Order: sequence, then structure tokens, then C-alpha cells
Amino acid sequence: MSPAPGRTGRRRRLLLGLIALLLVADAALVGALMSRRTSRDPAGVFGVLRRHGLAAALDTLESAAREDTVVLRQGHQLAHALGREAVRLSGGDASVIGQCTPVFASGCYHGVVEAFVRTRGRVDMAGLERLCVAAGSDERPGPVSECVHGLGHGVLGAVRDLDATLRLCDGLRPAFQDPCHSGSFMEAISSALSAAGPDAGSTHAGHHGAMHGGHRGPGAASAPPLAIDPADAYSPCDRFGDPYASACWLFQGFVILRRVGFDAGDALRVCDGAPAARVAGCYESIGHQVTGLFQRDDAWILAQCAYGRTDFAADCAGGAARALAQIDWSGARALRLCAASPAAWKETCYRTAAAVLGTLAPEPRRGVLCGEVEPGYAETCRRALGGTIFADTGRHSSVGEP
Repeated sequence: MSPAPGRTGRRRRLLLGLIALLLVADAALVGALMSRRTSRDPAGVFGVLRRHGLAAALDTLESAAREDTVVLRQGHQLAHALGREAVRLSGGDASVIGQCTPVFASGCYHGVVEAFVRTRGRVDMAGLERLCVAAGSDERPGPVSECVHGLGHGVLGAVRDLDATLRLCDGLRPAFQDPCHSGSFMEAISSALSAAGPDAGSTHAGHHGAMHGGHRGPGAASAPPLAIDPADAYSPCDRFGDPYASACWLFQGFVILRRVGFDAGDALRVCDGAPAARVAGCYESIGHQVTGLFQRDDAWILAQCAYGRTDFAADCAGGAARALAQIDWSGARALRLCAASPAAWKETCYRTAAAVLGTLAPEPRRGVLCGEVEPGYAETCRRALGGTIFADTGRHSSVGEP
């Protein structure tokens, strides 16, 4: 259970409310920084981009974030913005994606793809698929996976219709569909929350923290492509069935956390009332979101998951491992969390971490990953790791860009 209320609890809620308010301001702040690049360039990253290219700008951003917590908190948004700006400066050439790196939850990949879609002025899913295939290979699947996730962001930004975007994702090869769905839902939920304002659905304010703000560009329709019912704690994801539900519920946790002032214990209790088939996914989402949002140590993360029901707490830990695998493609961070987990949570934690790393970890790291897992769980890791994102159709890394 969560700690008993009192003076400490009130201070904690005030702090969480302040954090939430700052998160709501993120999208607006980055927009302001972008609109005044010459005088308000955070850490000089856009100047570096213009002089030395995208890779150097991302290196500069990473260095600045180690020294400045404001830049750290804005890292994903700024990496997104750098990717978009790089495409603009290149005259719409998406090959700049080759300079992206996984830093800041792969925001650069998402930004490049989003800008490329808008530059084209039309949605050519076959051409976009080829673009993502060319971004990596069997040995480097991470850039491909993050590029496809970015397609969901970018295509939704272009067509402004979530149902149509999901159907377009369905036209991709099978291994690409789920990452595209998740990008679509991330963008849709982010846009809906940004449009609703800081108090929507909660007495507290409140992506990526976990989530980032929507990325509507100039000329985009003012109405978000998805509505969130403030009277329904499980909106918007309770209206989606398979094959889209799991992708949506990965982000439902942020909506719930925002409603309850970012208190993990309260959020997990909300998950307890979710539709029966979605409780586990809701717990996973809370673990995923609080891990990305607060960037705390393993003990703190596991303590948040322990506030929930014992029969679902492992799913929360699995969500945390998912977030850490997305942050660190080597898998070291996620495996460390799983090793520190209670025995009853380990199977789920390792399985989830390995499944995500199967789409992200480069060779030769993939080949040795499961050998580093503690005794008793190596086979779980190997089964979940599976093939790369190319596994359903073989190696396609030779396909050129559109």
C-alpha cells in the first residue's frame, strides 16, 4: 500500500503536482525554443546541427543533459526537434536518419520520420517501409524498430485520423505493425492531453516521461485525432480491441498517472478496476511510465510496483524492464532491474526485457545477452529474445530508400 497520508504525503503530492505541471509545459517550451533558435538555443544544439550535422548535435545534447537537469528533462523533445530540423535543413532528405542514435528514447528517429512524412505531403507506406528497412540491418535492428515507431507518429501527424493511421500500419509487414501502432497511439494520446490542458481529467496536472507532448506542426488541424473522456479512467484505450489494444494500453498508464497526481500506488489501484483482460497491461504501463518519467534507481522502481496487487506486480516490473531496455539497448540496465526483482517477478521481468531487446539490441550483444542472466532464467530469455524485427521475412537490409 502507499504510505499513510500526512504532512509528508501532502508535500509529496505538491511535488508531484509541480512535476506534472512542468511536464505539461514541455511541448510549449520546446516550441518556444525552436521558434527562437538563434537566441534561445538550449545548450547550442541547433547551432551545432547547422555547423556540424545531426550526429554532433546529438552528442552535444547528451553532454549538456549530464550537466543541466532542465535539458535532461527536455531531452526526448529536443532530440525529436533536432531530427525534424535536420530534415528541413537537408531539403527533405531522410538519409539523415543514419546519423540518429538511441539517446533520449530515440527521439531523433521519431523526429526525422515525422518531418519526412510531412515534407512529402503524402503518405507512401511502401516507400516509408523501405526507408526504415534501410535505417538498420539484422545486426542493427534498433534503428529499424524506432524508425517504424516513428512512422506511427509521422503518419498520424500527416493524416490526423487515428483509425486511418492504424489501418495504414496494418499494411506494413507483420513485424512492423505493432511498433507502428504504438507510435500512433503515443502521438494520439499526447496530442489529446496537450489539447485538453493541464487539468483535464484530474485535480492535478499532468509522456513519455515516459511520454512527450503532441507534435502538431504549422497548419495541422486544431482538434486532436483522439478524444479522452475525463469521466472514464480507462479512456481512451477501453474502446479499442485487438490487435490495437495492447499498443494503446502501453500509454494508458500515463493518462491514469496524470489523473491521480503521479502517485504509483493510486494509479495501480485504478488499474485494479480496469476490464479484466487489461489489468496486466495496465500494470505494465504504470511500470513503464514511472520508470521513464522519474529516472530513479531500481529499488525505487520496484517499490512503486510493490504498491499494487501481488498477482499483477510482476507485470509492473516487466513494464519497467521494457522502459529500461528502450533506454539502454545493451540490455544491461533492464537485466539489472530483473536481477533485483523479487523471485515471483523475475520470470515476467526477464521475458519482457528479452522480447523488447530482440527488436533493439545489436550484434554481437544479442548473442551473449542471455548468458548474463542469472541461473534459472536464461532459457526464458532465449525463448523471448527470438529473431530480429526482420525475422518474419528474412534479411531486408539491402533494400534502398524510396
